[in-house]
Amino acid sequence: MSAMHDGYHLMLEAFVRGIEPDSNLSVDVWSDKHMIVPKETGASEPGQYKTSRTPHARMVMQCLSADHPCKRVVVRGASQMLKTQVALNFLGETVHQRPKNFLWVVPTGKLHKRAASRIDKVVAAVPVLRERFARPSSRVSTNNNDQKAYPGGALYIVTAGAAANLSELSVTYVVYDEVDRSKDNVNGEGDPRELTETRQTSHERDRKSYYPSSPTIEGESPISDLYVIGTQREALAECIHCGEAQPLDFFTESGTPRLIRSDDGKQAFYPCRSCGGLHGEGDKTRMFARGLWSEGVPGDGETESFDISGMFLPYGWLPWISLLKQYDKAKEKLDEGSEESMIVFYNTRLARCWARSKESTRHDALMARAEPYRLGTVPMGGLILTAAIDTQAYRLEMKVVAWGEGMESWVIDYQVINTPPSEVATWERADELLKGRYRHASGAMLNISATFIDSGGSNTQDVYNFTASRKRRNIFAIKGHSRPDRPILSSKPSLVDITWRGQMQKQGAQLWFVGPDTAKDYLQARWHRATGPGAVHFSADLPESYYKGLTAEYRTFGYKRGRKVSWWEKKKGEANEPLDLMNYNLAAAYFLGLHKKNEHGWQALRNRLVPQVLDLFEAPAESASPADAPATADAAPALQTSALPDAPAMAPPTRPPAHLINNGRISLAGLRR
Repeated sequence: MSAMHDGYHLMLEAFVRGIEPDSNLSVDVWSDKHMIVPKETGASEPGQYKTSRTPHARMVMQCLSADHPCKRVVVRGASQMLKTQVALNFLGETVHQRPKNFLWVVPTGKLHKRAASRIDKVVAAVPVLRERFARPSSRVSTNNNDQKAYPGGALYIVTAGAAANLSELSVTYVVYDEVDRSKDNVNGEGDPRELTETRQTSHERDRKSYYPSSPTIEGESPISDLYVIGTQREALAECIHCGEAQPLDFFTESGTPRLIRSDDGKQAFYPCRSCGGLHGEGDKTRMFARGLWSEGVPGDGETESFDISGMFLPYGWLPWISLLKQYDKAKEKLDEGSEESMIVFYNTRLARCWARSKESTRHDALMARAEPYRLGTVPMGGLILTAAIDTQAYRLEMKVVAWGEGMESWVIDYQVINTPPSEVATWERADELLKGRYRHASGAMLNISATFIDSGGSNTQDVYNFTASRKRRNIFAIKGHSRPDRPILSSKPSLVDITWRGQMQKQGAQLWFVGPDTAKDYLQARWHRATGPGAVHFSADLPESYYKGLTAEYRTFGYKRGRKVSWWEKKKGEANEPLDLMNYNLAAAYFLGLHKKNEHGWQALRNRLVPQVLDLFEAPAESASPADAPATADAAPALQTSALPDAPAMAPPTRPPAHLINNGRISLAGLRR
């Protein structure tokens, strides 16, 4: 009878549970009722989740709820602000109340294991989730780092770096964690964000996507792009003195910190923008109590976007004085020329993109330094010429640079041959230009002493064919080294031509390797120099597109396999041929050994040019007859650089200067604008 009695009550309990209406709590209410923050996650405040500790999370979670019409929720936030915990609340609520397939995307493989581990700990701590998720040891359902099954669907945890992980799933809900740390293009298949949302195609009615991320670099931040298409709401705080709701800006309009330090430097106070009343750390709870946001803008109609900085971290977490101290350290390093710490501060504390001011304004600064000398002429400081040719699918671009003492340089010529490298006429034209001579300010005519031609792309063999028979003129094929931190120029060339017997042809083409990142570092460290050793001079004839191309790349930083690394990235939409050609010219100068020349070596080159001008004016003016009048610079006798040290034998001085070949006009038509 006892067993029957127990069974009867079990049946009644099951019947009651069956007729109960489904739970329909919003994400914030569900979280306050069910979510547990496990101590094992290392959280500073483990235990029952309380939205009141981070009140600004309430509106974000309400937007993630089933009854809110938006399809996409975006949070551009500082570290520890409305990110992973809100995403876990979103996951827990959907599994409990509206279970369907859920996709959790992390930017890297290392974060994949971390996300899976944290989810497991939350599931183990929350009873309503523990009874729904499959057990890790279950033989019936799946529960591993990639997939976790539950009645009605499954959670899939994938990395953004593998397109295959995003191509076969059909899901209703998506969390894309730290989208700014993901690759822009997944294995050539497109934007990872678009790939993830494509998985929701058949769930238009009830789909939801959550994007929590800190921003990165201005103009290259996906989370900022998402924020802009949405409602663009800003977190607000209420003044405890006058009640004015206002954003908490770290900087004043003049760019200085708004926070005020105490006399002992141990505290920081925020002044109200309306009444000037000061707020300390202990006032944060009252300031943030209602979790207010600005009204925002209409946006695209389906994206709710929010912006919140570390200024809104609750009392007991990161204090304002710590933000000030971190800023002070970053400012010191920025003043020393390193912007890395300031980028971290902007991105992870202020939730702001860092505008690479040096890169974004550099093309203007360089353009402002343009000098009145004409393209096709060599100023007095230039003593020896190099050239470089960049190969593109439908054209060649050539730049000539003059080098002087201390590796000071002048851009002398920029030509574009607008015919494909696959045509013989293209290389005949290139050969013509490379045989051209340039008039020095002394009146001498200078030949090109060395030329490097890029062999990358689809015309490698054409470059080999062209350079193989022109080694005596120091015309060589080059290739950028794929590995970082390589020398500007390799110690020796590689043979690339093969005989019919399959052996390397000793008299064939030679390939030199260039270290592109090392060359860019060298140039970047010298862009600011307007004159003297290492400075680069520009002709006023060069268009604005040239300077943009010269600054089309920047060095950025990140982590790979737990190690901090840096690399060069190209700005979106900018052509970088002028920069590549400057790298190749620098490598050609190293080939000639110009970087090793001492003062006496440069003086020897100078002595062969300058005396031609000085000798013309040695006779007193009164003793000169009309017949003996000094010749102009244009009439000065030509000096062949083949007589100079380190210079090869050149063609006789019978060809016109390169800048006069096109009827006296410089061809820049091929430069991208």
